[in-house]
Parts: sequence; C-alpha cells; structure tokens
Amino acid sequence: MLSAEEWQRLYEAASSHLKPILQTAYHLGQRLGEILNLSWDRVDLHRGMITLRGVDTKTNKPRQVPMTAPVKATLRDLSKVRDLAHKYVFVYKRNPVREVKTAFRTACKKAEISNLRFHDLRHCAATNLRRAGVDTTTAMQIIGHKSPLMWKRYNSVAESDLVAAANQLNTYLSNTVITPDDTSEFSASVTA
Repeated sequence: MLSAEEWQRLYEAASSHLKPILQTAYHLGQRLGEILNLSWDRVDLHRGMITLRGVDTKTNKPRQVPMTAPVKATLRDLSKVRDLAHKYVFVYKRNPVREVKTAFRTACKKAEISNLRFHDLRHCAATNLRRAGVDTTTAMQIIGHKSPLMWKRYNSVAESDLVAAANQLNTYLSNTVITPDDTSEFSASVTA
C-alpha cells in the first residue's frame, strides 16, 4: 500500500505515457489488462463513466466504473490528441501500450519505491474507497470483486486507519450525552 506521499513521488517520476495509466489504476482500481485494452467506445466523458463489457473483465461480468475528476480530466485531455487510427485510449509513439513493466520499474526506481507491483495499485484503490467511506457493495462493483472475501484481501488497514477509527468513536461518544434524568429513568425501567 502506497502512502499519499509515495503515490505523489511515483506519479511525478513516471514517464508521460505511463502517468494516465497509473492514475487510472490508482483511482479506479482497474486491472492492467482492463486499462491497456480500454477503447474509446467504452469511455463516456459526458457521464464520467467507463463501461467494461464482460469480455473486458477477468470475471466476465460487465461493470460500470465511475471516473474520478482527475481521471476524467486526463481522459478528456487524451481524447483531444488521440490518434484516430487507433481505438485504444492509451498509446505510446502511435501504438497501443501493451505492457508497462519497463516504464513502471523505471518510475519506481526514480521515486525510490521498492517492492511495488503494478497490481498493488488495485489494493490502493480498494483501501482508498474504504477510507473515503464508500460502502462495500459499491466499492466491490467499482473494483470488480465478486466476493467480500476478496474485497477484504485488497483492503489494507494502517495505523492511521486505527487512529482515525478511535477519533470517530471519540466524536460519537462525545456527542452522545446521557443526562442524569435519562439515567434514572433507565434504571427505573431496568429494575421494574
């Protein structure tokens, strides 16, 4: 799991053709194959939605993937300079991007991040969805997980998550005041 600072370093270190691919993976949690095979007919910039057909996904289940504002802006920019000879969204030197191993490894090295796999960006997206408060069912649909067990595997709980949970509990308890009148009424109903 990348920290926000590590993500920023990775993104800044990436080559220009890798940046939109990284951003899509980090924000939306799509699998690398779903990203590299994404064609313009699956991108609806007006609605801010990517439509994946069953044949586009590992699970063979179609799904709608809502774009975050940065992904939508990036795809809008790419659409303005797209090569009409290609249906693919992500191209490099007028050819569809077919792999990112070298560019990804180079970006990780420049950003001084070790032991990161491209697939780990899916874990980041799942964790960020949970941290943002997106309900499990919706988040699973976005990421493309079929089972809650798989969803749990992709979520990382950091110390900062535990501290945030304690702060949320403290806020809740601080705002839930039991007055003496409420207590005596409760005691009377319990003993009755």
